Order: sequence, then C-alpha cells, then structure tokens
Amino acid sequence: MIGPGTHLMVDGITLMSFTAPYLERFLRDAVGVVGMKVVAGPFVYGRGDTWDGWVLLAESHATVHIYGEQCHVDLFSCKGFDVEEPVALIRHRLKLSKQRLEVIERIMPEVIYDR
Repeated sequence: MIGPGTHLMVDGITLMSFTAPYLERFLRDAVGVVGMKVVAGPFVYGRGDTWDGWVLLAESHATVHIYGEQCHVDLFSCKGFDVEEPVALIRHRLKLSKQRLEVIERIMPEVIYDR
C-alpha cells in the first residue's frame, strides 16, 4: 500500500569502503528511483570508514550514515512511494551482507481522529 507519506529505514552490514563521490551518486540515485526532486545537496562528510550524507528534497530528505561496517539509510517522503526499487538499489549499491528494513506509512490526521 502506498500511503500519503513513506519512511523507509534500512540498517545493515556493508562489505565495502566508500568515498564522498560514490555516496553523493548513491543518494542522487536512491531518491531518483522514486521520483523525488533534489532541492539541495547531496552533502557528504567523512573519511576512512565513517561517513554521513544527506540530501534535501522537495518532498522531505534522505540520509546515509556509515560507521565502520554499520550502514544506516533513511529515505523519507511526504508523498507515498513503493519501497521495492529503492530497497534493491540500497542492497546492491551498498553491498549489504545483512539488513533490517522498516517502513512507516504516514496517516493523515483526519484518519487518526476518526478512530
């Protein structure tokens, strides 16, 4: 089901090392597969095995955080999206050996109050 807003969270173990240009391209591609519009960024900061990256979107934001082999990706949009394609891209491009996925679909306030 695609709701009025989707928050995809992927936590995993990565098998690779990264560079700033690689993570910038990853963030652009991750938001591109769900048709989000980049307003600013991507911005990537780090070195060695510690990296943080984020991109500001017209619809919200996306982030990637890497600490050693731990990898955390958040893709959030105020409009709903199908998570299948971005999950496949995240798994492939970050070379995740293990991962945990969580998807939260936003509910509009009138739906909450009707319960």
